[in-house]
Amino acid sequence: MTAKNRLDETAIIDLARRCARVLGEKKADDIVLLNLMQVNSFLDYFLIGTANSSIHSRALAREVQRFFGEHGIRERNRPLMDSPWIVLDYSEIVVHIFTREGREYYQLERLWEDAEPIPF
Repeated sequence: MTAKNRLDETAIIDLARRCARVLGEKKADDIVLLNLMQVNSFLDYFLIGTANSSIHSRALAREVQRFFGEHGIRERNRPLMDSPWIVLDYSEIVVHIFTREGREYYQLERLWEDAEPIPF
């Protein structure tokens, strides 16, 4: 998020939770929201979800882009949409969309197992 539209912590968590629910509505599996602030000095929140195919991954990524766009929040990266791991960076919230095989291979939750899960 830019300095112009910087959100407070409560608003960021609310936005991440609402995005997680959007992923759930679009049939993403194993959705996890993690607070990384206590385990890493430059990352805030990860939202992780699993798609059931590459096409589903791209559709989920487009829904995330639409969701954040509607809230006036721009991406900080240009995601690779033809990948088993699509990363959408919105500064404080980084969304990771995996195919099932990609999620099993990269094991992102295992890497950040000390992060606090946030219910949504």
